[in-house]
Amino acid sequence: MWAAVLLLGAVGSCMSATDVDRLEITSTGVVAGVAFLDQNGNGALDTGDAPLEDGVVQLVSQGTQAVVAEATTDSLGVFVVENVALGSYEVRLGSAVLGDSLTALSTTGTVTIELGDTTVVSLGASYPHLALEDVLTATPGQRVFTAGIALTTRPNNGDGLVFFKGASAYLRGTNVDRAPVAPGDSVRLLGRVTTSHGRPALDAVTPFLLVSSAQLVLPVDVSIPLAGEANGGALDAALVRIQNAEIQDTSSVGNDKHFWAHAGGDSVEVVLRSFLGISPNPPIRPDTVVAISQAVGLLSPFDDGSGNVRWRLLVRSASEIATVTKTADVGVTAAFDTLQASAGDTVEIRITARNVTGTHTATAVQVADTIPSALTFLSSTATKGSYDEATRLWTIGDLVPGAVADTLRIRAEVTGGPGTVGTTARLRPLQREVDTNASNNNGSTAPGLTIS
Repeated sequence: MWAAVLLLGAVGSCMSATDVDRLEITSTGVVAGVAFLDQNGNGALDTGDAPLEDGVVQLVSQGTQAVVAEATTDSLGVFVVENVALGSYEVRLGSAVLGDSLTALSTTGTVTIELGDTTVVSLGASYPHLALEDVLTATPGQRVFTAGIALTTRPNNGDGLVFFKGASAYLRGTNVDRAPVAPGDSVRLLGRVTTSHGRPALDAVTPFLLVSSAQLVLPVDVSIPLAGEANGGALDAALVRIQNAEIQDTSSVGNDKHFWAHAGGDSVEVVLRSFLGISPNPPIRPDTVVAISQAVGLLSPFDDGSGNVRWRLLVRSASEIATVTKTADVGVTAAFDTLQASAGDTVEIRITARNVTGTHTATAVQVADTIPSALTFLSSTATKGSYDEATRLWTIGDLVPGAVADTLRIRAEVTGGPGTVGTTARLRPLQREVDTNASNNNGSTAPGLTIS
């Protein structure tokens, strides 16, 4: 390694034959070595580690714990301590070298100086190693090492945002260096603790691959309400999956596509980042006939500028968002309770509506009818919804697929005639689903009511 070559050169240049003779006569030895900054966090001196320049190295007597000698490292981190009395010592970095941000690596322990020997040691310093969970509560500005499982890649044309999973928590890495990191990789991270959008994160991250494809990454299934608040923040930066959501409020922010996945009274914002080239099929539209069957993504916080933090679902790829066109098949029938009547008789018109074979619930269903002029409205009853006699509109509401038909009964008095009369009940166009069968949308009272 470069350190060993430098070290031998440095030691050789500092010592002559006369020096050796003098050391042997005075019963001394030499301690030499290199001090380095462990920049990849592996605890060893290797290529890429930086020398610690102008750092003080101390020899401490094992017996008295007194500092008996010091040396200063050169630009290559090399140090030499000559004329060291025979005995046992601890070689360590001075406190000024470590400061408030570095910690000393474990050394070789005690070195024993024998007559004329040159003892070579390596002294390393590194940033604190924290569990991923501890980074979330660390002091902002502190530079640390941590490790985790990558939940996403770091695209070359992306936004430098990579998410990681620890034993019991998740962490966002912001401004991550370009590196071949893939989901499931075990990665060591060097970065600076920061706060991003009101939540802890690790900034200016350098990733070091430990094990490729170390773990199969699976999403956590969550409801829309839990996704919207990241389960109180516990799922901040987690990979999650939502299912069966309506699409609302589509928009574009920059080149990114935004929309809200809605279920009941709750929703979560979903973002399709432009650099990922995500194009769902059928496409996300501002209408309501397309729904989300499932979406997998990473929960990322967003501060709206008022101190309110909400979470967005960042989809990773086109394969992780599935949309579906909502379909229904609402069939309508109409019939009189009798085929013959006379003036003054009371008759009943029976109208039914049913979602016959639809794959989705038909929502906000309405059926319109026209009462013949020979009949005068008396009253109505419905198994579901309500009937407005003025508008002749039966507002039913939602019809689930395959359920028993709902019925509207209209009572009317025969006030006209003679002749044959009829009526047709018509399904109003569905607004939130596609009706796959238009042939059963209208129900007629054929052959009609004969008035004598």
